[in-house]
Amino acid sequence: MAFVVVRRDGRFEIRESVATPGGPRARTLATFRELTDTVLDHAEQRATRPFDRQVVESRAYAVGADRDGRATARLAHHLLEDLHSGRSLPPALAGALARELAGVTTSLPDSLLPLADWLGATARERGSALKDLLRLTDRFPATPRPRGRTFPRIASAPG
Repeated sequence: MAFVVVRRDGRFEIRESVATPGGPRARTLATFRELTDTVLDHAEQRATRPFDRQVVESRAYAVGADRDGRATARLAHHLLEDLHSGRSLPPALAGALARELAGVTTSLPDSLLPLADWLGATARERGSALKDLLRLTDRFPATPRPRGRTFPRIASAPG
């Protein structure tokens, strides 16, 4: 039976136990950050023992793995980009989409609307943007301390 372990770097591994002449060993079937059908397919193909996808999924969620939900967010992000840039949807599709979203929509504060650009971003894209931001802050000149201002001396109490 396959099992899931957490690696030190935050990734997860699907493994199976294998009997060897030197004793039992764990064999890695797949390594992942987010559990996808592709990861499960890969692990199932490499497995030499019976592989139960539902059990592996539940074990992965139990140790903290996430299901890849970004594909839907990325598609929604692309749709928003297309609509924002002036491209239109076919009327039948627009009507069906409006009906489906009627019960889902909530009003968001204006301050959250710029976050829509990051809904479909991958962790790599977000990390790259953060690095760029940190590099930018390193370029700001340091403000010199005004002369004559020092921190007050803290005298210790007599013991």
